[in-house]
Amino acid sequence: MRMSVTLISALAGFCVAGSAHASELEPMAGLSIELGDVLGAAYYTVEKDGYQVVATVASGANATPVRFVTTLTSGQRTMLSVPRAVGESAMTLEIERIGDRVFVNGENKLSSVTH
Repeated sequence: MRMSVTLISALAGFCVAGSAHASELEPMAGLSIELGDVLGAAYYTVEKDGYQVVATVASGANATPVRFVTTLTSGQRTMLSVPRAVGESAMTLEIERIGDRVFVNGENKLSSVTH
């Protein structure tokens, strides 16, 4: 049983890491996110109930930012989405916790936030 859990975790990590737009998120280390004109940053902290993920985004320098907060346990994911024109699929960003690691998958730009 332990071997199958390890294998499943390894395969899940490989699938996430194999994406051209996947990035691993480290605790308290921000990651810049870009969904078209919507820009922001995401990070997470380790809490007793799970990993608290915070993503703050805005559609421009003068726009009011929006903050999304969720607590993920292993195997859970959340998604941010920005709609496009009728007939076009939305731009999406998925944040997923696999074991003790958090991955961010998106079709747009992801980069580490520098301090």
